[in-house]
Amino acid sequence: MSNPSPATTTARRPRRPRATPATPYLVKVEPVPPVPLLRVFVAGNPVSTNHMYGGRGHSSAKHLTAEARAWREAVSYCTMAWRYAPEVPRPNLAVSCTFIGARADVDNLLKLTLDGLKDGLLVDDRYVMKVCAEKRPLSAGTERGAWIEVSELPPAQHTQPRPSRTRNKRTA
Repeated sequence: MSNPSPATTTARRPRRPRATPATPYLVKVEPVPPVPLLRVFVAGNPVSTNHMYGGRGHSSAKHLTAEARAWREAVSYCTMAWRYAPEVPRPNLAVSCTFIGARADVDNLLKLTLDGLKDGLLVDDRYVMKVCAEKRPLSAGTERGAWIEVSELPPAQHTQPRPSRTRNKRTA
């Protein structure tokens, strides 16, 4: 008996069932984040809102401590190069802060930092629409302070005004 040639013997694979066509679905694509307007390192000790006022309990008059004033002025001074002209309309901003070596709560560190940005950029903090904050421990070879990054956000889409909610007195 001779061996059949490989060309004459074909092994059939079992057929796979056909897959049903995929249903299309929409994927939400996030817009590309804006390019930072500025990125600076502010050296110093970030001050928490819990420790920014002096004379606690003695009088109702509040004044900033010297350390709090120094931090706010350091942030202001480092960002003055990007100051907006007074006649320019104010943009919406996104602020990202990385505090290095601070032991306070990260949300309490933002208040004086945003106040310093307000003085440095001449943009009120009501125009800050997005805030990102984190804190990192002080490690060997690093300096205590904060990396601050500010980006301009695209203008918000204006929506149609809502209809007034006045009631008709006859039908009420």
